[in-house]
Parts: sequence; structure tokens; C-alpha cells
Amino acid sequence: MKALSSLHLPAIPSLAPVLHPSAPRWSNRNQRRAFSLPPIWRDWLLDQQSLTARLSALRPNTFNVQVLAQYYGEPTAVERQALQLYGSQRLWIREVILRLGDVPLVYARTAIPLTTLSGNERCLQHLGARSLGSYLFRQPSLRRTPLQVSHCKANALGLEWSRRSVFTLRGKPLMVSEAFSQRLTEFL
Repeated sequence: MKALSSLHLPAIPSLAPVLHPSAPRWSNRNQRRAFSLPPIWRDWLLDQQSLTARLSALRPNTFNVQVLAQYYGEPTAVERQALQLYGSQRLWIREVILRLGDVPLVYARTAIPLTTLSGNERCLQHLGARSLGSYLFRQPSLRRTPLQVSHCKANALGLEWSRRSVFTLRGKPLMVSEAFSQRLTEFL
């Protein structure tokens, strides 16, 4: 494992408190609460396909990824449980904003166990400004757990709803948590 360096440490506060609040009220896709979502949000939050492709289709040639932080770190309690981590396992954490032009629409946190970063998946540490979805949704071995959704607590970023799920590639897990800005509705 590489040693930590200041280049890998986040320059801004982590998105973890927004995406993984201490007392979340998450609903699975099939639970009644998920179906009581406002219609404009339900379609986006419960869609299992590529969020990258969907955002790109809203305004062609304007989709971009702003990398906020990439670093080795400790899992949150939510990530530890979802990824079935035990002991002092560390993660490769990537926090980004998915944007159309200069408008931030989705804040995302990817938590990847270091054991997942072997073989073809080593490239996940080197995505740069490419979206994770541009890699994931081209993999024939991709599997995804059912989405869970939650309403975000009041926050300075204007994030309204969030979703999360665990993907597996060749049986190796990674967790993706995404929080959607209220501004997304301006593009719908």
C-alpha cells in the first residue's frame, strides 16, 4: 500500500457527514417510503442505469466531473457495514461533483476496499476527471445491490435527496453514495 501523502488528503471537508448522517432514514427501493418520493425525484433516485449517461443526455457536451478529493482513509460506519469490512481495513475514497457546465448537480463518494483494487480494478485509482460510471457500466461482471434512498438533512450545499448502493466487479465490492442537488430540477 502506498504511504499517505498530502497530495491524497481532501482539500475540503469530507462529504461523508452529508451522505452518511449519523441517524439516516434509508429506504430500500421496494419499501413504501421509496414510492412516496416526489415523482420528479423518484425517477432519478431509483434508476439503476448509468447516472453519467443520464446527466449527459440532459445537456450534451456539458457533463464534467470535478474531483474534490482522492485519498486512503477509514470507512464510515455505514461503509463498514455495507462493504462487510472487519478490523482496520482502509479504503480508497474518491469524492467528486458531477456537473453540467459549471452547475453542480450530484455530489458523490466512492468507497473502495483496497482488496478491490487488484487486477483490472487497479484503474479505479486513476480515473482523474472521468466518471466512475464510464468504467463501471461497461463491465460485463457488474452487479448492483438494490438502491437505498434518503432525504438529506438541511445542508449548505442544497442537497435534497441521496441514494447509495454497493456494486461488485468480479465479486469485488465498492460502495457509491450520491447526493442530488435541488438544482437538478432546473434541467428537467
